[in-house]
Amino acid sequence: MGPITNTFLRGLGVILPVALTVWVLVWLATATEELLKPLFLLFLPEAYYLPGLGLLTGLLTAYAAGVLVNMFMVQRLLEGVQSLIERIPLVKTLYAAFKDFFDYFSSAPTGDESTVVKVQIGDDAYLIGFVTDHSPASNNLAAPEDDKIAVYLPLSYMIGGITLMVSRNSVEAMDIKASEAMRLVLTAGIQNRG
Repeated sequence: MGPITNTFLRGLGVILPVALTVWVLVWLATATEELLKPLFLLFLPEAYYLPGLGLLTGLLTAYAAGVLVNMFMVQRLLEGVQSLIERIPLVKTLYAAFKDFFDYFSSAPTGDESTVVKVQIGDDAYLIGFVTDHSPASNNLAAPEDDKIAVYLPLSYMIGGITLMVSRNSVEAMDIKASEAMRLVLTAGIQNRG
């Protein structure tokens, strides 16, 4: 490649990540605003509406839900709704997947839950994974006599991955933050080259 092409590609490498990040954030804010504007208008007339109040309403609603979920009666109500959802085919699968995902990333780590590990796949090869369950036998995911743990292995350049039940002695803890490990895996280890 010539110097013009290299310069152009380097420029794209600077512009595209910023532009795509801004685009996703603007899209998310706009979609949230459009979705939650009617909620705001339930309480106040449209004359009082200003752009951004739908998004603010969403943030306040999420915070209020976080406060309310600690109350006994709200917990009972949520358990009833969850029980109903878990009886509907397809809906229960989607709900469980989203709930587990957000529970994993929104709860405070207790030390074990956010462990980044190397999963040995050969004498000198390993995959980077995240321990998601230290006792899968308690969830009937592994035989009680097996000393297995559940490890999520994300795939590069896509949203997805696989969960393996692996022997405890086939993994080794890594001294890296979960966010850094996820970025490393999702970008296939590509680093900035100066």
